[in-house]
Amino acid sequence: MSDGFFFKILSHNDTGKAAGHQGGIVIPKDLAVFFPPVTKGAGPTYDVRLTARLYVDGRYLGTVQTRYQHQTWGGTRSPERRLTDNLGPLRKVASEGDILLFRKNLDEDSEIELLLVTKSSPEYTAVLRLTASNRWGILDKSNPPLKQEELELADRDQEALLSAPATVFSVFRRFDISSVKRRARDRAFRRKVVESYGGKCAFTARRFEVPHIGQLGLDAAHIVPVNSGGSDDPANGLALTKDIHWAFDRGMLGVHASRRVSVPKSVQVLAGNEFLRDLHGLQIIEAASNRLQALDEAFEWHRENVLLKE
Repeated sequence: MSDGFFFKILSHNDTGKAAGHQGGIVIPKDLAVFFPPVTKGAGPTYDVRLTARLYVDGRYLGTVQTRYQHQTWGGTRSPERRLTDNLGPLRKVASEGDILLFRKNLDEDSEIELLLVTKSSPEYTAVLRLTASNRWGILDKSNPPLKQEELELADRDQEALLSAPATVFSVFRRFDISSVKRRARDRAFRRKVVESYGGKCAFTARRFEVPHIGQLGLDAAHIVPVNSGGSDDPANGLALTKDIHWAFDRGMLGVHASRRVSVPKSVQVLAGNEFLRDLHGLQIIEAASNRLQALDEAFEWHRENVLLKE
């Protein structure tokens, strides 16, 4: 799940053309609210490691490990924030006045996209217009990126749910029209559900993990969808690989009252569905905590309203 864009119009010192020991891209204090927190250390700098996907004028350059750091000169000055390490492929083609777009991956806290729009790009004029003559800020006010405090609030709200009895339905969730709050809640829901299943798909026990990064290719599926009144309680969720999530939402498989995978015969008989057919009758993996396990009520609703007929 991608966040909204924020931007910076690059100065000369942000580019690879800067003389001396300039390193990395300076992050203004106003943009720091969109970056993950860093842990203060004993040295002159402290940082957090990020995975950055680099693009120049829409062309993918590669994925690198970079660093968001606070330089305090041994605590004697206010922090200077920089994005440093392994950004050479992007910085060496950047010039003063180019626009750098940032976009976080809300499914993975450590991943960010850096999209450089150069002055020679056909899109430059349109993007520049969206900056409204600001040197940095939010690119589209109707789709703002989430601030760190908003993410933390959603995480606290998710934890607060666990202090009450598990519930499948929510009276208020469907009327939440704030796209910002919705994205924050979806992220918090995914984090809790994926964690509760040990990073494994509840139907297949599969997990896909990116080497050296730890990113997991799992979704948190609402058993009763939000648009049908489903809650963000983890007891209304399952950790599923993306293909299984797609099939589950379309009723190609569900969960029997025995808490075994149920694949309708109408699905099993179709060529290409052999993988789903082989899942039929398998016991589902349960969340580690009883409080987080999917409720029978949710599976019953899915069987009655989504699961395809035999």
